[in-house]
Amino acid sequence: MKQRLTVAVIGVPLVFVVLVLLPPFAAAIYCCAISVVGVHEMFCAAGAEKRFAAMALCCVSAAAIQLCALLWGFAAAFTVLLPFALLLFLIWVAYYEKGVDFGFTAFGAAFFCGFAVPVGMSAMVLLRNRGGGNLLVLMPVVATFIGDSGAYFAGRAFGRRKMSPRTSPNKTVAGLVGGLVCSALFMTVLGLVMRRFGTDIPLWMTALIGLISGAAAQLGDLAFSVIKRCFGIKDYGRLLPGHGGAYDRFDSTTFAAPTVLALLYIMGVL
Repeated sequence: MKQRLTVAVIGVPLVFVVLVLLPPFAAAIYCCAISVVGVHEMFCAAGAEKRFAAMALCCVSAAAIQLCALLWGFAAAFTVLLPFALLLFLIWVAYYEKGVDFGFTAFGAAFFCGFAVPVGMSAMVLLRNRGGGNLLVLMPVVATFIGDSGAYFAGRAFGRRKMSPRTSPNKTVAGLVGGLVCSALFMTVLGLVMRRFGTDIPLWMTALIGLISGAAAQLGDLAFSVIKRCFGIKDYGRLLPGHGGAYDRFDSTTFAAPTVLALLYIMGVL
């Protein structure tokens, strides 16, 4: 717990400075760093850490997606898919021809960390790059970090019934409800703050966005936990003492950020 609190005391202000006070390029670097570290973590989890060509390709793809999102928008980020997929298939065939072990599980892990996760993270870049983006980008942060804290404390106080004992034994139904309530409540508070700075989103919208993105964040946490169970690991890495690796801390963001972005488009805010 002491390590977790220490990391939080240092990390939360740092994240705030990078996402809110610095230019959008800083958010792109932030998302790029998380995505690239995540590539290494996923390759290690899959037992493919010695497949340097595939890992390098995934790192380049992860970085390129953030850059495309920053400079040209969401559609541009998807233009990375075709060259990435073709090159990854080429490397896969080459490995097989040489008798190098790189099975379908490792191939799927490479595709996941080289494209799917970076696209999810790129939603943070896209939010930051909009008008009023220095506050909009905090919406996924509220859904993940605040929601996670709410789930933790609600689970500790009221948790009796397990929510997903096989996937994540510590999660409870009370934690799920507490996390969703906190996400919706604090997203509404953020909506009030945004009003003072010229971004007027109806409070019922912010509450709904908090509720849905909070649910997406918890689904992301569970999904990444399933991957850990499949690979038989406890944590993805040791990047953040007390928290684990990049994927252990930012797994929820890859689900919450694109959910927030999509909801803002659907509701006509963006």
